Amino acid sequence: MKKKTELPKVLIVTGGLLSAGEKSMWNALKKQIKQVRAAKSHWLEVKIKLVTAELLVYDKLKKKNGKLKEYFQKEPQAIPELTEVVLADLISREGIPFECMNYDLLYSNPKKADQLLNNTEVVLASSTLLHDLSELLPLISMLKRDHNKIILGGALCGSLYNHWKGDPLIDIMAVGYGEFLIPKIADWIKSSYKEIHPPEQGRIIENKHTLFLFSGVPESRDLDFLPTPDWRVAEAYHQQNFEHIYYESVRGCPYRCSFCNYPFLFDDKKFRTKSAEKIAADWKFYFEELGVKYITCLDSLFTMPKKRLVELCNLLIAQKTEVKWICYARADDLADESVVELMKMAGVAQVQIGLESGNQHMLDQMNKRCTVEQNLQAIRNCRKHGVTTLVSLIVGYPGETEETLKDTLEFMREARPDFHFLATFSVRIEDVPMFKEHNRKRFGLEKMDNPYSFAPYWRHDTMSCSQVGKHVRELGMQLCKERISLEGSLFYQNILSYVPSQKEAFLDYQQSLVKENVYLKKVFNWLNNKVDVKLLKDIKKVFPAKETQLQ
Repeated sequence: MKKKTELPKVLIVTGGLLSAGEKSMWNALKKQIKQVRAAKSHWLEVKIKLVTAELLVYDKLKKKNGKLKEYFQKEPQAIPELTEVVLADLISREGIPFECMNYDLLYSNPKKADQLLNNTEVVLASSTLLHDLSELLPLISMLKRDHNKIILGGALCGSLYNHWKGDPLIDIMAVGYGEFLIPKIADWIKSSYKEIHPPEQGRIIENKHTLFLFSGVPESRDLDFLPTPDWRVAEAYHQQNFEHIYYESVRGCPYRCSFCNYPFLFDDKKFRTKSAEKIAADWKFYFEELGVKYITCLDSLFTMPKKRLVELCNLLIAQKTEVKWICYARADDLADESVVELMKMAGVAQVQIGLESGNQHMLDQMNKRCTVEQNLQAIRNCRKHGVTTLVSLIVGYPGETEETLKDTLEFMREARPDFHFLATFSVRIEDVPMFKEHNRKRFGLEKMDNPYSFAPYWRHDTMSCSQVGKHVRELGMQLCKERISLEGSLFYQNILSYVPSQKEAFLDYQQSLVKENVYLKKVFNWLNNKVDVKLLKDIKKVFPAKETQLQ
């Protein structure tokens, strides 16, 4: 029997539905089946997954030799998500015992998952790597027990709370800063779940099933007051040291790209940052005390403010903090060669850049406040100084046509970044500038409100979602055939071990995947045609009037 003074144990659950390191195809299939059953109007989602899967299937069937085999077979260290580390640190500061698990454990080791769930009273479930309710709710149902309380937090909550009232299985949905919310949740646990109060600047909304707890926002734009995540807590729990860790130094974003919701996460609209001095001190501690060698910065934008970036690089160089780091960056910052050179001297290994398009008109439509020439110069500067580039492109944004896609392909031929990700234009997130009424009218944009799919249906004056999957597939295959850049989803798992001298051999391998699988490609052609028919039929139910005009 539990002692009266003993506090209930909390189970921290993080992860996504699928990961790049899926070890069991059977478990992956089971996850997909459960998610599809919970989804609504999901054929665009099926199309996107089918297009993504094609190259991965070719890769699984291809024999690898030499350095290529070594690259793909190398097992990267399993690193806990930053969300887990932050929550574990905050909960332990409150004196509450905890356990940790990933959503994948529900499938890969259900017996162990049951044991953890049966021995804990409160579940802190993260939604940060989940896309929609069709992914979230089946997982929550697997976590729920008669005796436990479920608290949902993370990025998806920041997108849902205006358009969803909760679920009977979820006791509390926590929105905003975990650093403000966890002490209040801890007080609720210590009160035997009788009293819940918001942070001083926060608020509570009591819905029929789920209580929404909001953190509010800091008074200052300076985030130096936030506690530095103590990775020693995670190391003690997992009983191993982590040479690669995650770090966050900003909340929000100063830009307002029309498709992006980063500026509005955490129930906040201001761009807030840690100082260069704070980051340098944190990294020095991680490097000298914990032996950290690699840091991935999860910030929406690490290269802003530029003054902070320059100060940080100079501090890292001066204090001899010899860590390699990865960050998200804007191309206009990297178009300044002196900045790239300084970042390289300070240890940057890879930058991830949202290029989005190779057509200037499309960039302007997106409010990117960046030029095609700046995008090109950024990649050239990075290549010159040995910084790996991973770029993202959006296909199907309002105004997109076959001509703008040709411009994007031509840009990629000239720029030749190391890696690329292709993203399909999405209307999943409600609260982004593109979906304001004046923008909808401007582009003739119609969209389906569907929180049960990561790819709700849409159409606009120049393209429909019935066409976009075909364009993504064609562009992706062309990038492979012409040996332009490497598909990110294929190579990303071991990207820390990538060196530019490997690129030509990897491009040859990738090209062989799309050239040699002639018969399997016919199977994928057949599957794509079947899905296209289903998708078009479904779209016509939602947008019946002019869909045929867009064929």
